[in-house]
Amino acid sequence: MKIALSWLKEFVNVRVEPRRLQRDLTMLGLNVESMAEAGGDRVLDAEVTTNRPDCLSHYGVARELATLYRQPLKFPKIALREAAEPAKAAASIEIDDPDLCARYCGRVIRNVQVKPSPEWLVKRLEAVGQRPINNVADVTNYVLMELGHPLHAFDLARLRQVKIVVRRARPGETLRTLDGVDRKLSRDNLVIADAERAVALAGVMGGEDTEISPATTSVLLESAWFEPVSIRRTAKAQGMHTEASHRFERGADVEMAPLALDRAAELIRELAGGEILRGLIDVYPRRRRRKPIRLRPSEILRILGAEVASAEVRRILSALGFLVKAQGAKSWLVTPPTFRLDVTQEADLIEEVARHFGYDRLPSRVRPALQRVERDWARDKEQAVSALSVGLGYREIIAMSMIDPQENARFTERPPVPLANPLSQDASVMRSSALPSMVRALCWNLDRGRTDLRLFELGKTYSLGSDGSPEERRVLTLGATGRRRLASIHESEKSLNFFDLKGDLEELLELFDVPQLEFKPEGCRPYEPGFSGRFISNGGTLAVFGRLSGELASGYKARQDLWLAEVDFQRLLALPLSSRRFRPFSKFPAVERDFSLVVPDSVSYARLEGALRGLALEEIQGFRPADLFRGGAIPAGHYSLLLRLTFQSPARTLASDEIATLSRQVLVALEPLGVRLRG
Repeated sequence: MKIALSWLKEFVNVRVEPRRLQRDLTMLGLNVESMAEAGGDRVLDAEVTTNRPDCLSHYGVARELATLYRQPLKFPKIALREAAEPAKAAASIEIDDPDLCARYCGRVIRNVQVKPSPEWLVKRLEAVGQRPINNVADVTNYVLMELGHPLHAFDLARLRQVKIVVRRARPGETLRTLDGVDRKLSRDNLVIADAERAVALAGVMGGEDTEISPATTSVLLESAWFEPVSIRRTAKAQGMHTEASHRFERGADVEMAPLALDRAAELIRELAGGEILRGLIDVYPRRRRRKPIRLRPSEILRILGAEVASAEVRRILSALGFLVKAQGAKSWLVTPPTFRLDVTQEADLIEEVARHFGYDRLPSRVRPALQRVERDWARDKEQAVSALSVGLGYREIIAMSMIDPQENARFTERPPVPLANPLSQDASVMRSSALPSMVRALCWNLDRGRTDLRLFELGKTYSLGSDGSPEERRVLTLGATGRRRLASIHESEKSLNFFDLKGDLEELLELFDVPQLEFKPEGCRPYEPGFSGRFISNGGTLAVFGRLSGELASGYKARQDLWLAEVDFQRLLALPLSSRRFRPFSKFPAVERDFSLVVPDSVSYARLEGALRGLALEEIQGFRPADLFRGGAIPAGHYSLLLRLTFQSPARTLASDEIATLSRQVLVALEPLGVRLRG
């Protein structure tokens, strides 16, 4: 927002130096990014946050300074000279959709002469970055920058049946806007229409058919209030951003509409001549009122840590436009003005007091520590998983939770949660699977030449429950693609495969005491058959992983295999972290023995591992598969497994007969599985 200093001084007596003014505005929350000379005037470029549309005007900024400097705020003088003929006889206004247009005002000005604007108006507009057009259009832009309320002028003679209808666009309807672009409209777009066709895109831009031209003699000047979300959706869908949409989509002041209209009408009469027809055409179906908020001095002291005098609180809030009424001796009822839609609770009022009281005047105090501090175990578990994932070579990503419902349906059958006011079809539901977000992240990097990737996300999914209410769950998502090992003079390169991802998941699950953890080589729809699996605990699925199916991968134009995993992190958080105890190394020698076993195909290594762990022998220090062979002399339906066991006692050197006894116990434990020694 560009602010001309001379223009600002018309509303408030600013006596400080420009540099001081720049610092004061920044302390009030209007960060002044620069100050420059333009047209013989000082122009400040201030950053106005999205929650403060009331400061997108010179008058709004002047209100802040008048409060800070304890100066009176002056509103522009409006002295309308109206003709005898009533405006309602010359034009009519209807609102078909009051939910999207709460108020629509109009004035009719006849016998105007459209010509270039005078030099003072041109200089002012150019100083704040506006391009002069003609005296009528320039007045609407002038009032916009002065009072912050967008206006639009129609050529009254080009409105069919001199009628305005505020309605939703009809299917297939088109409109050529003032920038010369033919725009296709939808039912989501609110338009200003005459009796036959759309003539303006409400709150965004006018239409070419009814624009002001040198031939214009009669003007219908309009001022309205539109629902912010509707304007934001329309502007985004049409790829437009205008001064009007910038203000309407943040929330304009519904009570400023008639004042801005009168101000513009009087300026047009002064600069373009003509006569203003009597009366304001004001269609206001349901008056909008603000609810009062209770404000307590005790709460001001608690939040700010400083006592602010009651008189000062009343002065600050009253100067900012709030209506303050005492409620007993210990509180006020404060009604926010219609231009402060961001103030909805007591803390917001206290923030207003703090801004003008001065943050630098608040004492530096350290809050006393709570008597009891409980450990955040959930946070500890998250940090443990995050640290281990990084240690395994993964990098954390933060992905959007909003997604296209069709894309979500390719990965899961769980119904997503629809958004009431989506900005676009691509972000109209809350995801019920985190896999699409991970696939997009992998493909985005692949398209930019990063071919070796390991990513993880600690996020959430959202789905509709059986009763229709939304359910939220924490999930851990892994994504990997590319090579596990680069080629060197010592080794050839090796690509990531199923077992790399399975091993990473096993490392992560070992952080927790997972009861009855079991692996099953079966997956679900998004994964390639034969290249997927799941980890199960107590009969419930804990993690599903595998290679993305070729059909889905081709849809994303992925040039490499994508390995994905989705872990039910909410279930993991309910489990305790694995207990770790130190066990001293044995000072006695270890002995390795190889067992060449013949194992039925139906017996997985996990079952072998379970049988050996079930022995609970402290002399068995470890075991691992060393080799696997099929064919040859091995019977059909079986495979040969070379299992290498390490025997070691913490108390003595094991004798050969003790090792033989331990070996027999191993074989006896494996017999029920149909496992025998080869040969």
